[in-house]
Amino acid sequence: MFAGLGALAAWSPTNFAAKGVSPATAEVEEVVITAQRHRPAVSDEKLLVLVKEALHSDPYLFDGHITVTVKNGVVRLQGMVFDYDDIRITKRIIRKTVVGVKRVVNELEICSCDGGGGA
Repeated sequence: MFAGLGALAAWSPTNFAAKGVSPATAEVEEVVITAQRHRPAVSDEKLLVLVKEALHSDPYLFDGHITVTVKNGVVRLQGMVFDYDDIRITKRIIRKTVVGVKRVVNELEICSCDGGGGA
C-alpha cells in the first residue's frame, strides 16, 4: 500500500510544477498492446510429427518406448519410461516446444524392469 502512495506522490502536481510542466500539457506515451486470442489451428498429422521430433531431439529422454497419437489437438502418450522424471520431462517438452497442442494425456508406465531382463 505504501509503495502505491509513493507512486502517487511522484505524479503529484507539485512535481510537474517543479519541472516547469503543467499536468494538462505533460506528454503521455502511447502504449500499443497486440496479442493473439486463439492459436492457429494445426492439423493432427503435423502435430504428431512435431511432437515426435521434439521428443526425439531431447538429449536427456529416451523416446524409443513412447508411442504418440494425436486426435483433435489432444496428444496421447503411451508406452514405458524409466522413472517419474521422464514423464515430467516428456510433458514439459511437448508443452514448451510444440504450438497447437490442446492437452497432453499421460498413459505412460514406469518400467519396473531389473535391467537384466531376467526372472
